[in-house]
Amino acid sequence: MKLIVGLGNPGPEYEPTRHNIGFRTVDALCTKLNVPRFKKHKKSLLTRKNEWLFLKPLTYMNLSGHAVKSMVDEFEIKNKDLLVIFDDVYIPLGEIRIRQRGSDGGHNGLKSIIDALDTENFPRMRIGILPEQYEDAGKLDVPLEEFVLMAHENDELELVQKVISRAVELTSYFIYQNFEKMSAAYSRLDSLSVE
Repeated sequence: MKLIVGLGNPGPEYEPTRHNIGFRTVDALCTKLNVPRFKKHKKSLLTRKNEWLFLKPLTYMNLSGHAVKSMVDEFEIKNKDLLVIFDDVYIPLGEIRIRQRGSDGGHNGLKSIIDALDTENFPRMRIGILPEQYEDAGKLDVPLEEFVLMAHENDELELVQKVISRAVELTSYFIYQNFEKMSAAYSRLDSLSVE
């Protein structure tokens, strides 16, 4: 059994925000795979198709670990079969990075999951949200915590949709096969960014 987790904050006011690109990616993935509608389950929205579980924690970003740990325990998910998808303000908008393990990289949602599972050893997909006009996240004109809770600008929306489609395509390799196959598909991309 595999567990695909999209990170974000619950509620319509957060839906269009940069921080919720993990939620939107999982939604797009479930639409592509014709997965049943999400239902509330403990501290999350959960749905299932075959041996695939799709999770959107309702605990708010900084407490995501509580919801993920609950599902990992309930369904006896192995580390290698967990994929966490989330935003990364240190990666340019349109780029994706995948890793099999590693630190939280300053992301509070990922930190919460690492703390709750007591391991850094699980796959993750980071989706960049930093607009091209900024050289790095340290040069934003608003505080970081405000920036991630802002909606994408209109001129970013086409690129956001493209990168979500690319993320869905890559995640399909993980679902049907494993991280190694996803990684191989990732390395075959002409570019790690979306034009």
